[in-house]
Amino acid sequence: MRREILTWSDVDKLIDYLVPQVRGQYDSMVIITRGGLVPGGMLAEALNITYILTASVRFPADFPGLQIHDGERFAVPEFIQFPEDELLEDRRILVVDDVWTRGR
Repeated sequence: MRREILTWSDVDKLIDYLVPQVRGQYDSMVIITRGGLVPGGMLAEALNITYILTASVRFPADFPGLQIHDGERFAVPEFIQFPEDELLEDRRILVVDDVWTRGR
């Protein structure tokens, strides 16, 4: 896996790059912990979204819901914490996480 060290200035520029790519108008954000906290907070600030909720999801490596597709193992997510339905109703929600490759 390739790793790159970024400064806060670099991260800020990446947020500036992402903002115009967000299509639509959102009045709320659900940030997936842990990885989505920093980019989600920065995007919320840049997009002026003040109604922010978090969800905590875990992908266990071995459990009965494990699925194998094309030789790769995929775990069905386990929701440790998720916002109650009434907090999400009638809102336009942007979901933010740091995951790029799998889209789980």
